[in-house]
This record gives sequence, structure tokens and C-alpha cells, in this order.
Amino acid sequence: MNMLRKAVSDSDRQSGAHSLSDDVCRILSGILGDGVDIHRCLAAQALGRIGSEAAVDPLIAALLDEDEDVRTDAAEALSRLADPRAAKQLFENLLGDPCADVKLAAIETLAKLQDRQVIPWLRRILKGRDAGIVWDEEEYYQSAWDDWVDIQVKALGGLVTLNAGEAVPDIVAAMAEEEAQDMTEAAFKGLAKMGKPGIEALSDYLETDHVRLRRRAAAALASCDTEEAAEPLARALADPAPEVRLAAMRALAARKPKDNRLPALLEDADAAVRAEAVRLFGAAHQDRLTALLDDGSIAVQVAVLAALKDETQAKRVRAKLADGPAEVIAAAAETLGELAPDTAADHLIPLIADAEQSLKVRLGALHGLARAKGECVVPAIVEAAGDSLRALRLEAMSMLSRLARADGAWPNPAGDALLSALLADAPEAGAQAPVPQDKEAVAKAADSFPTSTIEAMLNAVPEPPVLDALKLPEAGIELTPVDMVRLALARRIKGNKRISLEPVVFLHEDIRRFAARLLGDLNQTDVAWALAAVLGDGDKDLRMAAADSLARIGEHISPFPAAVSDALVAAAATADRDLKLLLIRALAASEDENIAGELRGYLEDEDSFLRAEAVQSLTKLNQFGPEIEALLGDPDPSVRLHVAEGIASAGGDHAVARLVDFSFSF
Repeated sequence: MNMLRKAVSDSDRQSGAHSLSDDVCRILSGILGDGVDIHRCLAAQALGRIGSEAAVDPLIAALLDEDEDVRTDAAEALSRLADPRAAKQLFENLLGDPCADVKLAAIETLAKLQDRQVIPWLRRILKGRDAGIVWDEEEYYQSAWDDWVDIQVKALGGLVTLNAGEAVPDIVAAMAEEEAQDMTEAAFKGLAKMGKPGIEALSDYLETDHVRLRRRAAAALASCDTEEAAEPLARALADPAPEVRLAAMRALAARKPKDNRLPALLEDADAAVRAEAVRLFGAAHQDRLTALLDDGSIAVQVAVLAALKDETQAKRVRAKLADGPAEVIAAAAETLGELAPDTAADHLIPLIADAEQSLKVRLGALHGLARAKGECVVPAIVEAAGDSLRALRLEAMSMLSRLARADGAWPNPAGDALLSALLADAPEAGAQAPVPQDKEAVAKAADSFPTSTIEAMLNAVPEPPVLDALKLPEAGIELTPVDMVRLALARRIKGNKRISLEPVVFLHEDIRRFAARLLGDLNQTDVAWALAAVLGDGDKDLRMAAADSLARIGEHISPFPAAVSDALVAAAATADRDLKLLLIRALAASEDENIAGELRGYLEDEDSFLRAEAVQSLTKLNQFGPEIEALLGDPDPSVRLHVAEGIASAGGDHAVARLVDFSFSF
């Protein structure tokens, strides 16, 4: 540490004779040569990251270190540097070092260096544990993992990097080895990059009876933009197995979405292929989509509706709202809002309000309405935000938030609706009902569930064939007195309670809480005012949501108005620990001079989370002082780290020296 500090000080005084990087490399090289093992490892890693040419020779020397971890870190560092001077020693380590990690780094570096002398050895590694290479024979018994598995895959990657076409037969043979690992995924990708020999090997796999192999070969061929791959790829796109055609189509569309071989797949015999083709590139072929709008497959229709942009098809889309599968109606409703924005609301609002429709349909209509135009859009979404179905209600409120953000003007109707929801007065006592409102149905459903494992077993009456096989009476088994006692004990166990599948929340509270969360995405001063106004509300969840949103808004509209800051301080005085964390975070957006004093009070709090949050807020307020720097010795690691970040942010003459001290502390 003293050596590093001295290097920093000396380099500050010098006028450029030696760079700081050279000084640090010299010191790290000394540590790499004679430091303790853990320091030698760290020095090798640091030298690799610095990337100086002066680090190459010390790292090469470290390849002969007595500690295999040091050799591994040195080899990996040399892999980063990829300096030709390291080739000879890395080659020797590949053959003679028993450590698998060293061999892995050696293979990677030699391949980067295009050192072709390693090719014969990599081919031999593909075939098995070659007798001419030193292996750690005890490793498998110590770790239960054969490192040769990793080395074989790395050898394959090295041959690909070296473009060793002569090794293709070895790769094919390695894949065919029944008792070896499955290398097909890596091997097929590698063969695709090995020119003509690799393409020919992949082409041969298209003739096999194994669909899995044909599928992987097809995907690999589709990733090749070479003349040799054209013919076998055409065969893959016409393969009798839909899975193979899908794999080839996906890979080709990812590489070349406008390829003229793709549109034909929009008329494929398999519905799954047609649907995926529409999703991948159907939007670029609107003329073909109109023919698929009435496809016999629901999945294809849904995909077509999502990709359809032709406004002249609005009438056909509207007709699908009348009847059909819920998935198609929902997709049609969503698309109609885009194709006919001026008239869509008249058809979508009744769908949203129709409680007899499925949730999928009502949500689709809601999404379509958000794309439509007209003064009735926001009021209809607000109406949906009060629906008894929680999923519909929350989606409607989320939609109001998105519309409010997308509107260039402020205030706007969607934002006003969220503010009204936040500040709405609670209904009279007894007037609000918990959600879900159909409590009888919920109770009935809960009663249908067994209240214990033993009850579930006793109530599960087998079907007659099962009874026959078990030779049990249809009436079940008569319980013995002992069984009755055990059942009674099971029913008396405390905590054996029914768990509701949906949270029981009051509609009014649910809307206010969610509005408070969503308003955190609207960076407006009057939104901050409204959120501050509910910090004293009796609903704890509402206070938490409001504080969190204020912290998020504070990142964008700092400083807060004085009244908002006062409300935050007042709420913090009586808040519990979880709420205080959010309030302290929000106070980072306050400019009042008294706020810094309030935050400093938390620097001595017994809760380390509060101390850490206070450090961060004071740093953001540019109020970093000695009382914070003193916490560099705090017993909690997170506090120390935030203090160190504050020192780096504040800068100053002694910042580097303090951070060097900190890096070697604890």
C-alpha cells in the first residue's frame, strides 16, 4: 500500500518522464514476483486489466509459478493482452501444466494469436485424453467434475478461431461419440464458421433421420452468408419436419429479414410455421396478410392481427369483434384502435364495459382504446379503472400513466385523472366493499379446497377403475379410532388456515395506492405537491407508495418546493424504519439548508441502512463533510462503500490517498 501511495505521489510530482501506468506496472510486477500467493493472483489480474506491454514479461514468468491459481490468473491476463511473446511458454503450459484452467487460457490465447502449431494438438484433444499431454488425474476424484469436458469444448472453439478446415472430420467424430458429452450445439455453430468443409458437414446432417440434428444443422446453415450454404439452406427450408423449417426460418430472419426466400413460408402447410412467419416478417408483406386474416388457425389470425397495418382492412377487423375465440376478439380489438382511431372507440367502449366478456377480451379492447382518438377515450379508461376486476382496473390505471407521459402538454386529462384518484375522499363507513366483490364465490371456492394434507388425501375418492385395481370399496375406507384421533389433531393445528388466491383489498384503497405508485413516473411539481399531501394519511401502504414516488421524481425535478421538503421532514419524524428509508432518499431533492442538518442526524442512527441512505442523500446535496468521511471506518460494509463513493464524488487533494487506504482496509 505504501509503495502504491508513493508511486501516486511521485507521479504527481514528475513532469511526464514516466506515466502512472508504468509506475503501477513496475510495482505490481514486483508483487507478482515475490508477494504472497493471494497478492500474486491479484497482481496478475491487475496487470491484465492495465494492458501495458511492460506487463507481458512478468506475466510470462508467472506461468511457471508454484501456485496453480497464480499460473491461471497469469494465463488469463496474457489472454487479454494477446502478445506473441507469450506463445512459446503458453504452448508449453498447454502440454505440460496439469492445471485445466491454465490449459483453457492457453488454448484461447494461442488461437487469438493464430498460432497454427497448436492445431494438431487441439485435434488430438478432441479425440480424448492424449498421452502426450499432462493431465491432473486426481481432479475428477476430488471435484467430481472432469475438466477435460471444458477443455474439449475450448479446443473446438480454438479450431474454429484458427479456421482449421482440416479438423472438420475430427469435430464430426467427436459429436458422434456416444459416450462423450453432447457437443452438437457448439459444434454446429463452429462448423458454420469453417468455410466449405464445415458447410459440407452441416449439409450431410440434413440427410439424417434425427430431427434434432437436422434442426440444429438448419439453424447453423441459416447463419451463413456464403454461396456454399445456399443449396443446403433451401433444403432445410423445405424439410418435412416443421421444427426444422422453423429453426431455419428463425435464423435466416434474424440475419436477413428481407431475404426473398422467407415470404413463401407465410403459406407453409404447418400453422405454427405460418404464425411464426407472420410474427417475424409479416409486417413487411401486408398484401399477403389479408389472405391470412381468416386462416383456420387461431394462432395465425392473432399473429396477423398484430402485424396488420392496412387501414382498408378495418371493416374486416371490426367484424371479428362480433363473435369468435376470445384470443381473436382481443387481438382484433387492439388492432382496430390503430387501423381506425377515429371510430374505434364506439366499438371498443361497450366491450370494455361488458362484464360478460372474458378478461382477455376486455383487456384487448382497453389496449385498442388507448390507441384511438377522441374526447371519450380518457373518461372510458377512467371508468375501467373503477371496475371490480383488479387486473382490468390496474391495467387501466397503468394506461392512464402511459397516456399522461406521452402527452406533450401538462396538465393533461390522463394525469388529472390519476391525481384525482390519489386525492379522492374515502367513501362513507360501510360504503366500500373489498375486492373481489363476489365474496360468496370466493368463500365457496375456498371451502372446496382441503384444509390439510390428510383431508386432501381422504377426500380424494378414486375413480372406479382405480378402486378396482386397489380392491377398495366404493364407499371408501372406514377410519379406525386412531385415525379419527389423528384427523382431529390435524384440524386443531394452529396456522392450518385457508389461503386466499386473491388479495382482499378495498376498491378505494387499491386505486389510491396504485395511483401513488404510477404518479412517480410523472415528473411534475404539482404531482410532488399531491404526493406530499398524502404522507400523513392513515394508510401505511399509501404513504410508502407516495414516498417512493417522491424519491423517483426527485431524481428529475430537484429541488423540491419548500412545502414538499417540509412535508417529508414532518413525515420522517414519526415514520417507521421502512418509510424513513424512502423519505431520506426523497430528501436528496431538497435545497433547504435545514435539510442537511436533518439528514446528518441519521449518520449516527443504529440502523446501518438509514446511515447508508443518509450518506447517499448528503452526497447528492453536495454536503459531504468530515462527519461523513469519519464513517469510512463504519462497521457496516455498505455504509463504508457509500462513504468511499462520496469521497470519490467530492474529489479534493487527499481523495486518492484516502481511497487507497480504504481499498486495503477491512
